[in-house]
Amino acid sequence: MSSTNLVHLAFGMRTVLPQILTRALHSSQTPASTVAATAASLPTKWSAGSVDLVNRLRDQQKYYATVVIKGRPFTVTQNDIIVMDRIQELELGDSLALNQVTELGSRDYTIKGQPFIDSSLFKIEATVIEHPDGKLFTVTKKKRRTAHQKVTYHRNRHTMLRVSTIDVAKI
Repeated sequence: MSSTNLVHLAFGMRTVLPQILTRALHSSQTPASTVAATAASLPTKWSAGSVDLVNRLRDQQKYYATVVIKGRPFTVTQNDIIVMDRIQELELGDSLALNQVTELGSRDYTIKGQPFIDSSLFKIEATVIEHPDGKLFTVTKKKRRTAHQKVTYHRNRHTMLRVSTIDVAKI
């Protein structure tokens, strides 16, 4: 394997096995033998190039991350507030570990996942600060040429999160 392949494997290990299974289905080998052969060749620790790149990112002062929450991407930095659809299970003051990150970076360096970055590289936490109601929507239904008219009102429920920490792990 070349050094560029090791860097891609180090930052996107979760997507390597499904790609191997897809290739195995279209080849003459059995999937189990392909997975076993490739799993043995995966690096058990980070390559020197990967360690160097992560340490360069770690030396930066401020980080940003593109986090996926409930299927929606949010680009956040430390102390940002995220307003999203209500999550009923959360209460005020609850802390969340955001581990579905597609991109992590700073002004000079960026790590992109395939589709997600390995969660051992970073730590991102958010705290629930409020459960506000959205603005009032008026929905009017009317039928032509009759006096039938129906008016209903609707409010969206939201959850507000404050990103408390974004840290890049030391490898």
